[in-house]
Formats: sequence, C-alpha cells, structure tokens
Amino acid sequence: MPFSFSRRAELAGLDRASRRDVRRIAWHFAQRHWTLHAPAFAWIVFVLLHTRYQFVPERRDYLLVTLAIFVLGVVNIRLHIARYLKPARAVFDSLGSTAARTITGR
Repeated sequence: MPFSFSRRAELAGLDRASRRDVRRIAWHFAQRHWTLHAPAFAWIVFVLLHTRYQFVPERRDYLLVTLAIFVLGVVNIRLHIARYLKPARAVFDSLGSTAARTITGR
C-alpha cells in the first residue's frame, strides 16, 4: 500500500532514523519527475480561470475544487515517493546514513 510507508518491504529492518533517511532520498528522487508538479500547475490554471472568467462563481465550490486539487497533490506525492523507495534503499545501503544526509542536504 503506497499510503502506509511503515509496512513497505523497502523499509524493513531499518530503525526510525534510517527509514526517515530512505524516505528523504526517495523524495529527493521524486522531485525530479515532472508529473509531481502537475497538481500545482492545474491549480494555477484553475485560479487563473476563476479570476479571469469567474469559472466557479460560488466561493464554496471554489474551496471544494481547491481542496480536491490539494488532496490529489498529496496522493501524487505519496505515490511518487513509494515509486522511488527501492532505489532510495539501494543508495542508502551502499552509501550509508552520513552520505544519505549529505545527498538530501539535511
């Protein structure tokens, strides 16, 4: 399940700090993929359409669409991180925690 990282096979056998480092490396890899930014782009287009053409005239509807795009963005981020957990674990296993913190800048 991509939304529960605690049960992922890639994180098995690691302590809490090491799991955090692997997830950070996966997030570092995921940031390079253009589809990660698609919900933000969709939201900007939606806001421009709303401000220019009153695309969604009701404030409640505007907030619901914004909330839906936000939830879509969070799900998108979690899926991208889940996709890159295996390569992140391989990098962590070969380089160690000190190098992992250097890669992610933490």
